[in-house]
Amino acid sequence: MLYRFIVVLVLILPLASAVANEKRIAIIEKQLAVISQESTDRMLLLIELATIYLYKKPALAEQYALEALPITVDKEDDVSRARASRLIGMASMYQGKNDEAFTYLTQAMSVARITKDPHLLSICNRSLGVFYELTVDYDKAMKFYIDALKFAKQSDDITDLAMVYGNLGNVLNSQGDFSEAINYFQKAKDIHKQTNNLEMELNIATGLGISYLKSKQLDKAQEIFESVLANNGVIVNFTYSEASANLAHVYQEKGLHEKAIKMYQHVIEDSKAGSYPQALASAYLGLAGLYETLERFDDALRLYRQGIIKVKNKTSVESEIALYESLAMLQLQLGNYEEAARIQAEYIARRNTIQPVTQSGIIRKLEAQIKSERELIKLQENLIQREREARNASFYLFSAIVISLICAVLFLTLMLRRQKLLRLEQANQLLADTSETDYLTGIGNRRYLERKFTSMQGANIQSAFLLIDIDYFKEINDTYGHDAGDKVLIALTNALQSMCGKGKDNADIFARIGGEEFVIMTFNKEPEAAVDFAESLRERVEGMALPSDCPKGLNLTVSIGVATASMEHAKYDDLYKHSDWALYQAKNRGRNQVALYS
Repeated sequence: MLYRFIVVLVLILPLASAVANEKRIAIIEKQLAVISQESTDRMLLLIELATIYLYKKPALAEQYALEALPITVDKEDDVSRARASRLIGMASMYQGKNDEAFTYLTQAMSVARITKDPHLLSICNRSLGVFYELTVDYDKAMKFYIDALKFAKQSDDITDLAMVYGNLGNVLNSQGDFSEAINYFQKAKDIHKQTNNLEMELNIATGLGISYLKSKQLDKAQEIFESVLANNGVIVNFTYSEASANLAHVYQEKGLHEKAIKMYQHVIEDSKAGSYPQALASAYLGLAGLYETLERFDDALRLYRQGIIKVKNKTSVESEIALYESLAMLQLQLGNYEEAARIQAEYIARRNTIQPVTQSGIIRKLEAQIKSERELIKLQENLIQREREARNASFYLFSAIVISLICAVLFLTLMLRRQKLLRLEQANQLLADTSETDYLTGIGNRRYLERKFTSMQGANIQSAFLLIDIDYFKEINDTYGHDAGDKVLIALTNALQSMCGKGKDNADIFARIGGEEFVIMTFNKEPEAAVDFAESLRERVEGMALPSDCPKGLNLTVSIGVATASMEHAKYDDLYKHSDWALYQAKNRGRNQVALYS
């Protein structure tokens, strides 16, 4: 009797959870209909809705989070702003919109750092890790996951740890370390089981099944995927899609071709089974590859073409590359050289419209593809050479045409790779510049200042470190609002920047290192000259006329702490502490002053 009760309970609980979600959604929608557009309650309800829909309906989650974001900015709620930005980024990523995903996930991380909330920092680091994992940059993905793990251990929410363990398992799967991946997946699964989160337990089980599949433990993989799919009413579309595609891979590996074909077709034709773009692309590649093995070449060609259309702009660049390359290779294998060349040309045109955000992962894959293509071309040339020796003069002409066509394909392929590497370098530089730029003022940030300082360490140059702080800035924000404070910061930046040296030999380093604090590093100045320069900056600010969009009647002043040292032995932390002490002295003397550390 007790056994029957437990079985019924296991069957009812997932259904109860789904029903509870539906009821909660209905309640939220009723509340939203009567709450004002700008209220804090509306913002929190929108974020809750976006969270519920993130894995089920990413487009709807993006819509709700986008509606919440302006309210978080207006309310100056950094925690909610980071949550909303992260939800938009994740939802964009699950829809294949990588550019938007990167923008919003980076914004979420910047705001999360301000909050210093371990839970928020863990999920934001984890989200960027997922982004880089999907764009095949496993080194960066691992870096963000390790940071996420550090914060997860400080978080009060134990599921943060489980989620990071699951992500680490995914990366290790991609890198071929299956035994370690299994270890992390099992840890994550145990935590979700402990917290009675069946939905996430099944999601993690799917990752565990992939580890068994890739390590050729096919019976274990099949048992897991079939068990996950048996809970169709509980799992989200993402998990159902992943499990379905990978179960088809298991059937193919075990030689169960009919079962594999049926399952692949289910992923391709069923909206839920094919809802995750990565799994859909994997199904097209798997079924077309199986048809190649069975010598059903027309079906394979049809599926490659159909797959390219279905996953375009919806999945990672890698999946689209694989479909194009597989189609071109099959055409070459079938001797359809003109069609292979046409596909390559179409592929090159397509690549020119894609803005890559991937880095070393794709570069390594492209290098391997180039090597494979060269070997294929070499085999084709050897075949043509043998045919040339055996046939008459008319066939010599045909062989020469074929060789020229293949060489053209190779040339176009190599040119494509060169363009890709160039664009990746440009993307890397853009990312580096963005990470060192203050988002409000457009000048360098603390990271920029520390890099420039490090690059000059050891040089026999006298330096002066000027720490500049706006007097009574908090009162400006409290009286006129943060928008007014931002305008004052921009006006001050423009004034100070105009007085910085910009020549090759006397270029000053100017950065905003946080809030109302700025730093100017100037060189080849003795202490007296550095103080004179600081005084000229102070006087410039004191006498400056603020732009018309700043508050009327506002008199802006700054206090400046000056510390000097030779770059031959200078340390950043020491200079910062010394200038901070001098700044304290200037503030203590009544503000609007310059003080030199001695």
